[in-house]
Amino acid sequence: MGSTGFLYYQFAVVPMKNKLEEQTAVIMAQDLRDQEQKATIAAIQENAEKTAVASAVLQKQNQQYETQMSEYLDIFRRHNIAQLASAKPGLIQSKANKATKEVFDEIEDISKRINSLND
Repeated sequence: MGSTGFLYYQFAVVPMKNKLEEQTAVIMAQDLRDQEQKATIAAIQENAEKTAVASAVLQKQNQQYETQMSEYLDIFRRHNIAQLASAKPGLIQSKANKATKEVFDEIEDISKRINSLND
């Protein structure tokens, strides 16, 4: 009877125990994988929300720039700059030089800010 119990234990219980341990390891690995996937999905969703917010801000800024551009183009359409420049060259030249300097200064400031971000 003792040897039968021993054989039963060796050929029935031990393999079942080993199989149970394998299945437990597989389940633990799957749980870990699921946790990693959930964390990745949460990170992707958070990144997508941030991107959507940034995109909305950029669209709003773009709309403002488009409106500003339309206003400036309308001013140029309403005025004959060539005729005014011929009539009063000093007036146009000083205004053009001043506006050009302002634009170049602004471009230079933006370039410096971008360059400092890269450092």
